[in-house]
Amino acid sequence: MRRVKFFVCLIIGFFVVATPLSIMGGEVGETKISMLLWNRYTSEIVDGEILSSEFALKRGYFRIEPTLTDKIDGRFNLDFFSDENSTTGGGVRVKYAYLNFAEVLPIPKSKISAGIIQHYFGFGYDWEYITIEQVLEEVEGVAKSADYGIALCGNIPGDKGVYSVAIYNGEGYTVTGSDLDLDPEFLGNLRLELAPSFTVGGSVLYLTDVSKFAMIGLGCFSKGPFEFRGEYLIQDKDDIKSSGFMLMPILKLKEIMNVDVDIVGRFDMWDVDTGIDDDGHMRIIGGINWNVLRNANNKPQIILQIQGQKTIYETEIPDVNLLMVQLQWGFSNIFTQ
Repeated sequence: MRRVKFFVCLIIGFFVVATPLSIMGGEVGETKISMLLWNRYTSEIVDGEILSSEFALKRGYFRIEPTLTDKIDGRFNLDFFSDENSTTGGGVRVKYAYLNFAEVLPIPKSKISAGIIQHYFGFGYDWEYITIEQVLEEVEGVAKSADYGIALCGNIPGDKGVYSVAIYNGEGYTVTGSDLDLDPEFLGNLRLELAPSFTVGGSVLYLTDVSKFAMIGLGCFSKGPFEFRGEYLIQDKDDIKSSGFMLMPILKLKEIMNVDVDIVGRFDMWDVDTGIDDDGHMRIIGGINWNVLRNANNKPQIILQIQGQKTIYETEIPDVNLLMVQLQWGFSNIFTQ
């Protein structure tokens, strides 16, 4: 409860202080303040019986993004969410807190990010949640979307892609202190734009003290109203080898009719231990995303998602069915000097 009160006071304090400073010219550049919220209904059905039925706030991002100079900018991001383990029914955590330093090294179009930064592995760091479910590498526990660390990122000459090399704690943004392993995680990431509508890439990570190695290859292709995304993932952790893939077709009806709706499908396969038979599972997702409102930049500002999800296990574990209805919405404002 004290932690929640502290963060609320911090937010209120920022608005009280930042707005007059912007008016008085005390701020350098501009500061963008935004909010992104996910209100979700979830029903879990197993063997024809409803095990849970819940309305909840799954994400409430409060984000501050200052531009300090033409070479330095940053992001501070709090995540508010419904939490059944909290006496207040809600929780809060820091998701991002970093500064970007552009062209510190003599490398054109490069930057160094330091703090709680994006975890540049697979689709995870720029996942747009076209499906309500997390991307494969995150839902299967291979990689988090953010972590404590430092990264060098940049554009490939000719703007034909991007690269990242980074060092992290290796346990994700929710783990700190004595719970950390002693050795860091090393990561490399590459995306290549082979054509305006065709991107391929891959990432590797290595964590020594738990003997963890993971590698992912991915691709994204779009043509007209059709888009297709896919990735193949392998992990070797403590001599247990896991592997799987994700395939995701998307049909954008706005391209062929006056309806701003996307039809989304997804198929996952994950083998927990390739050395053991019948320990894997499949995940099938289908539904629609209705872009109710777009902002001045033509980006969705209100999205209604209605999706069904079925997880099928190779063992005797019963199938798990989820019905999810989610309202994504957000807003932002910019305070200038």
